[in-house]
Amino acid sequence: MTGLHGQPPAGAALDPGYVVATESCLPEHVGSVGGKAVGLGSLLRAGQRVAASFVITAAAYRDYVSSGARGLSPAMREAIGDTYLALCDCRGAELTVAVRSSATIEDSTEASCAGQFRTYLGAAGVEEVLEQVEQCWIAAFEPQIGSYRAARQLEAADDGVAVIVQELVDARAAGVMFTQHPRTGDRSLIVIESSYGLGEAVVGGEVTPDLFEVNRITRSIHDSRIGAKPFEHRLAPGGRSVLTLPVEAKVGRGLDVEWAIGSVAGMAGEQALFTLQVRPITAGTGRPAAAGPNLDAVGHILDRLASRRAGDGAP
Repeated sequence: MTGLHGQPPAGAALDPGYVVATESCLPEHVGSVGGKAVGLGSLLRAGQRVAASFVITAAAYRDYVSSGARGLSPAMREAIGDTYLALCDCRGAELTVAVRSSATIEDSTEASCAGQFRTYLGAAGVEEVLEQVEQCWIAAFEPQIGSYRAARQLEAADDGVAVIVQELVDARAAGVMFTQHPRTGDRSLIVIESSYGLGEAVVGGEVTPDLFEVNRITRSIHDSRIGAKPFEHRLAPGGRSVLTLPVEAKVGRGLDVEWAIGSVAGMAGEQALFTLQVRPITAGTGRPAAAGPNLDAVGHILDRLASRRAGDGAP
């Protein structure tokens, strides 16, 4: 088994076993580990912060299918279980993980397979991880996978399902980012979609996410849209399952929020976003507050903008 840490040299051969380190996954290994694992490997080698993970190779899937046996072989159970426990040891606790397919036809230039294969969230403990790995493999036989393959004339020889076991981030908000516009191909725009909680509600199309188009040159927001996000996926207390929870308004009206970016005692210089004060906006929607000694900053700005739009020559 390849170690959980360490960067392989360019062109290094992949360990032929059932489990490999994610950072060992190079583009030439896509037939063994799939497109998702290759993408994560490139991020790790570039020094990006990526949730800890390991990869179960397509060789394990092919052995599972060819054996005709019900359940994973002892060798598979040992390789996967031991690697999961090693990952837990690195964190000093039993980890809750996501178990994601990384099919050899997935996330390629010919087909993304978005939404076709399965992701299972909230596994904790060796037995749950092993069960969800097997469920990822079983899901590869679902009818829509065959239809997708046939519609894109993908060869049967490309058939292979690697699996990524990755530490599950307890996200307050998450989403996706496109480094060029996904519809127009405009390379000057970065498109970000986001929602509350885990990102599965966004990638699964379960909510209408917030959308921001950002000009990569000027860093200005080119366009934005606030979506409908009536619920969120969050880890349950203790991290042993994922809950679907309603999103509730905490204050219930337009707010004037004071904030600051900086650090506080005990943060060792780390920068973070803080809310300092929040109060209702006193200016009516579309109608600036009347001028006077009690005019607050928000009302003053709204008043000046309205005056400019009316063409009254206000400075």
